[in-house]
Amino acid sequence: MEILKKVSEGAKSISEGAKSIGKKSSDLVETARLKMEISKLEKEMENNITALGNLVYLQYKGDEGLAEEIDRLLLSTRSLESDIADITEQIVKINPKPPVCASCHEELPQNAKFCCNCGAKVPEAPAE
Repeated sequence: MEILKKVSEGAKSISEGAKSIGKKSSDLVETARLKMEISKLEKEMENNITALGNLVYLQYKGDEGLAEEIDRLLLSTRSLESDIADITEQIVKINPKPPVCASCHEELPQNAKFCCNCGAKVPEAPAE
């Protein structure tokens, strides 16, 4: 009877470990996908800014009727900035930054009560 209990506990432990590994790998894939999306948006922003520079220069040289296109590119660039900020927020939610000691600025384990480097007490994080 004792052996069955140990086998059952071992199987449960393996199952929980597999779930944890599965979650971590799916988080990595999602993070990579989001970073790729940010890269695309940054390239689009770069193209907008280049086009804006050209249009402003043409306007400076005396070309007329460019104001509408300049406004469109400015609004598009602002929207891209907002999208990048939203995606960056999603990445932080998936991979939260580890806490840092206020005294020595050393990275700490997630549930640390004291700093491993200097021994300073770690303030409790507010509940989310």
